[in-house]
Amino acid sequence: MTIGTRAIFKAFGGKLVGNRSMKISVCKTLSKMPDEVIDVVTRNCWFVSSLDDAYAFTFTGNDLLGQHLIFLSEDLLRQDWEQIEHSIAHEIGHVVLGHRNSVSVKQTKQEIKKQEKEAELFARGLGL
Repeated sequence: MTIGTRAIFKAFGGKLVGNRSMKISVCKTLSKMPDEVIDVVTRNCWFVSSLDDAYAFTFTGNDLLGQHLIFLSEDLLRQDWEQIEHSIAHEIGHVVLGHRNSVSVKQTKQEIKKQEKEAELFARGLGL
């Protein structure tokens, strides 16, 4: 059974930080994914974009401990719906596939290219 966008929003428990457009885009995109993916993402990911009423905001280390942070730029959120949806699905693919993107661990260009291809196939496999 697919979970609705309101239930997805509630499952994030405040881990959607940004404008209304970003929150709607993330929830609508996730609603097209299997329940297991929705569960992993809502438990383990923060989505961040600009806020309509703030220039900046701060997280503590504990907020993000063991979590993934996905940033969605204002430029992305101005694109057509298909591009927004595909980009969100692609980034979720990195999380679901266990890819690493650590500041402290240097990745080879070959490793990055492989992970990008896998995330792309994940998004396309969902038809997004």
